Amino acid sequence: MFKELNDNLKSIEDEVSKFKTAIEHIEQAKAVAEKTAIAADTLTKEFSTHLKGVTSEVDKILKPHKELIAATKTLRIILFISIGVGIISIGFSLVTIILK
Repeated sequence: MFKELNDNLKSIEDEVSKFKTAIEHIEQAKAVAEKTAIAADTLTKEFSTHLKGVTSEVDKILKPHKELIAATKTLRIILFISIGVGIISIGFSLVTIILK
């Protein structure tokens, strides 16, 4: 009977040892996961800051180009108005010459 109890106790100790090993692995995985989450959070914050800086620089570079495009549109409108006024002036001049 004691031999049987001793064998059962040994078997239980073996199983408990396996659980201890599994728990150690789980604890290590948990620590690695926590460090990974912290690193990912830090990386996200740093990338966000970097991206804001890059976006700001791109905006600085594009601002003169946007202003040039807007000025070009304004010049086109002025050009069309000038052409229209010119055509009207020529038309009135021709009418005046013809009517004389």
